[in-house]
Amino acid sequence: MRTPTHASPDDIDIGILWTSLKRSIPRILILSVVAGALTYILLSLMAPRYTSEAQLSVVAKGSQNPFADPKREGMPPDSITTPVDKEAINTHVRALMSPDLARRIAEDMKLNTKKEFNSALGSLDAIGGLMRLAGLAGPRPGESEQDRVLGSFFKGLEVYSPKESRFIGIRYTSVEPQLAADIANRMAETYRGSLATLRVEETDEVQKALEPKIAELMKEVSAAESEVERFRGQSDRFVGGPQRTALIEQQLGELTAELTKTQGARSEVEGRAKSARELLKSGSAEVLPDVQRSPLIQNLVQSRVRAERQIAELSVSLLPGHPRMQQLNADLAGLKRQIAAEVGKLVEGLEKEAKSAINREASVQKSIDTLKSKVVNTGGDDVKLRSLEAAAKSKRAELDRLQAQYESNKARATPGAVPVEAQIITQARISSVPTFPRKGPYSGLIAAAMFLFGLAWTISKALFVGARSQGGAAVSVHTAPMSTAVSRTEPALAMGQVSAAGHGASAVARPAAAPAIVSQASTSEAADKLPTISAIASRIVARAPSQGGYRVLVAGDHDDVDAAAEAIELAKSISNTGKQVILVDWSLEGAGLSSKVGVQRTPGLTDLLQGAARFEDVIRREPSGQFHVLSAGAAMDEADGAIDDDQLNLVLDALDEAYDMIVVTGGHDPARQLFEAIQGRFDAGVLVGDGKKRANALVDPPGTMLGFEVTEIDIVRYDRPAAAPTGLQRIIRGGAGNGSEIRPS
Repeated sequence: MRTPTHASPDDIDIGILWTSLKRSIPRILILSVVAGALTYILLSLMAPRYTSEAQLSVVAKGSQNPFADPKREGMPPDSITTPVDKEAINTHVRALMSPDLARRIAEDMKLNTKKEFNSALGSLDAIGGLMRLAGLAGPRPGESEQDRVLGSFFKGLEVYSPKESRFIGIRYTSVEPQLAADIANRMAETYRGSLATLRVEETDEVQKALEPKIAELMKEVSAAESEVERFRGQSDRFVGGPQRTALIEQQLGELTAELTKTQGARSEVEGRAKSARELLKSGSAEVLPDVQRSPLIQNLVQSRVRAERQIAELSVSLLPGHPRMQQLNADLAGLKRQIAAEVGKLVEGLEKEAKSAINREASVQKSIDTLKSKVVNTGGDDVKLRSLEAAAKSKRAELDRLQAQYESNKARATPGAVPVEAQIITQARISSVPTFPRKGPYSGLIAAAMFLFGLAWTISKALFVGARSQGGAAVSVHTAPMSTAVSRTEPALAMGQVSAAGHGASAVARPAAAPAIVSQASTSEAADKLPTISAIASRIVARAPSQGGYRVLVAGDHDDVDAAAEAIELAKSISNTGKQVILVDWSLEGAGLSSKVGVQRTPGLTDLLQGAARFEDVIRREPSGQFHVLSAGAAMDEADGAIDDDQLNLVLDALDEAYDMIVVTGGHDPARQLFEAIQGRFDAGVLVGDGKKRANALVDPPGTMLGFEVTEIDIVRYDRPAAAPTGLQRIIRGGAGNGSEIRPS
């Protein structure tokens, strides 16, 4: 159910607008046609103008540049070209628009003899003649002929360069198609020729500057190289070999190699001698390689072996004292002495060879030390020689560079051989279609603009005169009727409508009205009545969306009704349907339903809103486990400050994300304050009555809840069943009806 829409002073009556448009459209069409016709006639009086365009391509500087390095001429094009940036292209564009170039072309083509460029000669068309008669055209006082020609020349000239390109367009507009093409082509050719002439002049200047530098450098190079050779001979720093190294360096290198070789030979000989001495002491000298290579020792060893064999053979039949046995033993002893003597000689030879290698190594080392000392003593001469050589080499390199550049520039001494940076890629052609004035399009554009202007004028006039609603001041707001059993004044609320993001519910606050007499019949129409909490739960579940939190506010219809029991029963009934339910105890004074449910009161909602607790600290499960409870929390007084509405909305939005149903309950006045604070962001409301006919109970009229007009909120009323009277109560009521007095015994 939505709130009725009232008229506003800003509302627009579309019917009045449409009537005004239909009445004015014929007149607007006539004015548009007249404006288009006048524009066509006016443009027909103007001389047609034709446009021609020549195109230039700006190429990058390459090796032809006289200031380029000639050594790079053999390299790939990408390595010898200078990139053309946008600044360089803009420089060419500005150069094409220079007054010097325009003056040169005007003089060559004698433009001062044409009316288009010299207004002193007369007018080009009827419009120009009319303007001259009115004093709006013609030569200005004190203006020279050259200024008139250049001013007219630049009016028809357009030089441009598109972005991200090396293209330059020269576009010229004139009353003569042939003249427009000739001027565009002449500008391109003249500018290209000026660039070539400039490059030749630049090359000549470079050549003249190089000649004296080359002559001076040749003298300096000759003197520097002579000084190097003289100092080399004076300091005994002769060079030789393919690497052109100094003799002392060559000798030092050779001696170093010889020293390495000598050290290796000495180490080898010493090792052989040491091994021979050790084997000689142990009696195993025969295994030495030198011993095995000696023929004499090998013959002696063979003779010893024969003697030992004979002794072994004769010892079987002869006794040791036999003369033959004694002779053989004597021969064997002599052979052993000879072998030992020869081995000793070989060992002595190895020791002598080791001493000789040591002496040779010492001699080479001494020679190296001598050369080193000589190098150290003459280090200053080497430094000076290297300095002279570096200076001579630098001068020689500079001379070679200048000579190569000088020879390279000789090929560019004529204009025909010099490549320029601007090349003509398209010449201007004579145009047969005028570019101005375009009588048809311009006339149509003026007619369309006049038509749109007429529409805008008509709509604006209608808006200011009669299209807006005149009944805005007579808007009335209906207030809900109130019971007159008890005189009660509600606080005045500002008129306004607020909507809740994501809930589609809105609330309109209304001011209190004077008490009115309300009948019992009208009281029954305040909201839909349902007999049981289970029926209310079924209705809420049926109307709730499949996703997202569904908010239900449960409150008494007046201050004396505590709806906590109904809220608990409603939460249980909804949870039995499989929905995730949380019961929120809205009681800022701390006296809520926490004790009835059986959960702790603190910490709770008030602590969460003040930032003193978190969600996991304040949300608890009901003892039976059917639903969750967000208890009231610590009591708040005026010293604690008011609840932040934004923080409260954030808490409820967070609960929407976590639960299917959010049941909020509290007293009548606290619930009313909550409803106003969150701007009616509830989906359903349950008003609980006490089941008695109370004259002092305020009953909300249809379409209202807690004193607010609401839309799109499902409002349900539940009246508690009245308790059955006892026997004593029936007797008392019957006696009172008969007028008799009944006293207790």
